[in-house]
Amino acid sequence: MSTVLIIGAGPNIGLAAAKRFASAGYKVAIASRTAPENSEYRHFVFDAAKASTVPKLFSDVTIAIGAPKIVIYNAAVRKPADVEDPLSLSLDDFEYSMAVNTTSSFIAAQEAVKSWAQTGTKGTFIFTGNVLNVRYLPTVSGALAFAMGKSAAASLIQGASHGYKGKGYKFYYVDERKEDGAPVFGARNGEAHAEHFLKLVDSLEQGPWMQTFVKDKGYTEFNELHGQ
Repeated sequence: MSTVLIIGAGPNIGLAAAKRFASAGYKVAIASRTAPENSEYRHFVFDAAKASTVPKLFSDVTIAIGAPKIVIYNAAVRKPADVEDPLSLSLDDFEYSMAVNTTSSFIAAQEAVKSWAQTGTKGTFIFTGNVLNVRYLPTVSGALAFAMGKSAAASLIQGASHGYKGKGYKFYYVDERKEDGAPVFGARNGEAHAEHFLKLVDSLEQGPWMQTFVKDKGYTEFNELHGQ
């Protein structure tokens, strides 16, 4: 049985992914600051704001249930800021936001690649994204720092998808949309994400790194300004 590590085990996407991958026969490790109530999955205490602890998380998971073949980075934070003064965000809040949304995802991808190389595994790394890497939302409080974090993570995924393609490693930035391409905002569907994650994992080849998808429809290209 292969292991999936889900970083950011929230009650929506995180736990839906855990349930779906468990049903598909995976050993499931979930990582978050606090354990979900009544969870049946192996939990590891982890704070995504502390990027230096990512290597220990991977080591702990490997020792406990096996090296992760699949890594789903679902941790995220948006610190509020005045929409008419987006640069008013404090340095502490900015650094916290970037640590959760970008730095820890970079280290997680780095650790995943190290693990796959050591075990001879062709693994998959999935980042839960949103529209902010291609479309700024000026009426959303804290959108500036959040967009910077998501955009940097999207670049990470794009670069890694090209750099490691020859090794069989897959990298995806997953963003759920409405049928017209509009963002779903708080209406993200956990089960739809989980199903799309599993399809990406089951695919033998790297697909488009930016996976915009629509519930019950799957991958949908919206011809936005990004390169594949």
